[in-house]
Amino acid sequence: MTVKGRISSVNLFYVLAQTMIGVGLLSLPHQTHRTAGSDGWISILITGFFIQLIVLIIWLLCRKFPNLTLFDFSKVIVGKTLGTVVNFLYIIYLLTIICYIFIVYTDTLKRWILPETPGWILLLILFVLLIYGSICTIKNVISLFSFLFLFIPLLFLITFFVYHDPSIDVRYLFPIGHSGGWNILKGTKDTFVSFIGYETLLIYFAFMKRSKRITALKGAFFAILFVTTFLMYIVMISTMMLSPEEMKITREPVLYILSAVEIRLLSRLDLIFLSFWCMVVFATIISYSFSASMGISKLIRIKHKFAVMLAGTFVFIVSIIFYYMEVTLLEKWLKHFSLIFGVIIPTLLLFITIIFKREAASTYEEKEN
Repeated sequence: MTVKGRISSVNLFYVLAQTMIGVGLLSLPHQTHRTAGSDGWISILITGFFIQLIVLIIWLLCRKFPNLTLFDFSKVIVGKTLGTVVNFLYIIYLLTIICYIFIVYTDTLKRWILPETPGWILLLILFVLLIYGSICTIKNVISLFSFLFLFIPLLFLITFFVYHDPSIDVRYLFPIGHSGGWNILKGTKDTFVSFIGYETLLIYFAFMKRSKRITALKGAFFAILFVTTFLMYIVMISTMMLSPEEMKITREPVLYILSAVEIRLLSRLDLIFLSFWCMVVFATIISYSFSASMGISKLIRIKHKFAVMLAGTFVFIVSIIFYYMEVTLLEKWLKHFSLIFGVIIPTLLLFITIIFKREAASTYEEKEN
């Protein structure tokens, strides 16, 4: 079953960048500082380079099956039965990520804005937004993401007000590399979860125009570069504003810093930043739910809108259970799952494809040329 919608490299850039910049943004400086200290930005740079290599592997795999998503070509590579198992596991993985986003989003809003609001109310609102944003075609998704991308530069713009604070000290970044090479490499383990989202390329590459050409990689590479640069900037500005002791105990350094900045015309920059961040997280949820719903619709052969309803209901129920239990358990699972589904399985599928010469023709590109 080939996909019908077509997207350009620019469209892919919008989708991938917003899929990757999600809930991990706020706590990333704190997480990297625990292992890499003030060299956390170097860990992010290394992780970004590693992700570029993984994206290349995913493209080499997908170009063998143009116009087909992972949920289609997995059965061609490993057979119908095992392919169905792989598809099912990927669907669960994508839904688990959405559950994690739901929980972290709700927890953050309750601590910073809505302490008296029951958590299930916020989860219910996210459930409604998920259904509303995901029952659409790829063209509608691209249009939505093209608009929501405007909020990412606004996040960047708000942080510039931090430079008016006299307590900022660039010396906290030096000496570069003093944390040691091993600690910097260990820090990549903590930063890797903040980069998840690139694995959706296993679905989105199928919508690319002339996906077999190297130009299809441009949007993905620039998106990874943009996300890497943005996350490095957030970590560096947090490191310059807070002392090493403060970084260890501050859960969301970015919001803490902005809450302390005083400007004559604007107050509570942290709440403004948080409002824009909510829109970025909404885009991340839509991207994952759209991908997971596509897999569900193909797995049990139902229409996309019913698949969205099924996915949303699953996420809502599981999120409530884990929200009132232990979110750190879900986070630990994701650290392992992201390596398995984002790195190991695509690499194995590529090896099997090369060894057994699995490939599919592209009828779309034959008509184009």
